Amino acid sequence: MNRPLGDNPVIDFKSLARERLLSMQGAADEMIEVLEEAAEQQKHILIDVINARAPDDFTQWQHYPPGDVHDRENGALWFYHAHAEDEAARPWSEHGHFHLFVYSEHVSDGVQPIALPPEPDMESGGLCHLVAISFDNAGTPMRIFTVNRWVAVEWQYPAEEVIRLLDFFQLDNAEFSLTSRWLMAALKLFRPQIEWSLRERDRVIETMRENDPEGFSEDQDIEVLSSFAFDLGGQIEAIEDALDN
Repeated sequence: MNRPLGDNPVIDFKSLARERLLSMQGAADEMIEVLEEAAEQQKHILIDVINARAPDDFTQWQHYPPGDVHDRENGALWFYHAHAEDEAARPWSEHGHFHLFVYSEHVSDGVQPIALPPEPDMESGGLCHLVAISFDNAGTPMRIFTVNRWVAVEWQYPAEEVIRLLDFFQLDNAEFSLTSRWLMAALKLFRPQIEWSLRERDRVIETMRENDPEGFSEDQDIEVLSSFAFDLGGQIEAIEDALDN
């Protein structure tokens, strides 16, 4: 179901601590460095992931790369996939998107979930969804967004805990290191908007829960809960302006 979303938050960059701004600036530098390295190696952070399967047979709903990319020691995982256009409930067109996760073992003791899978494995745990990053058909990042629980089959926890879990998204893998580094940088660069987006997600969830206390997290007519535009140039400009002042 396409519906109005909390979208494009207004962030007061000048109110952010200088240490945070410098961290975001470093993430922007890392992102640009990754793209330069990829160009030098004739690689692409998205195309290489898709080419991990048959390059000429991109299949909707299939995970790319096969088996996903995960770092069990650090507790992070990501994959890329696409939905069929007639099945998508997003109010924009895209090629596909990355889903980013952290394993539930990193959730703080005593934090209660918003919603769990219908039959959760309480012994083994599961995956907590952070955000998804949407790409267009030209391979350019478009938006970062949050989703309803069913979308990513996640163990869904409150925004403040997921914000804490963002720091656990660390991966040390060789085959897709450029893509992993880019994704890690994206979380750091857009951290203020991501924090807003997760809190906005919870606000929407509360309304959904009031309307449907039992089935709010499994309503497959509701996919995206919040989103914002991926604007690399605008983000860098805002950071530099805040640091200068």
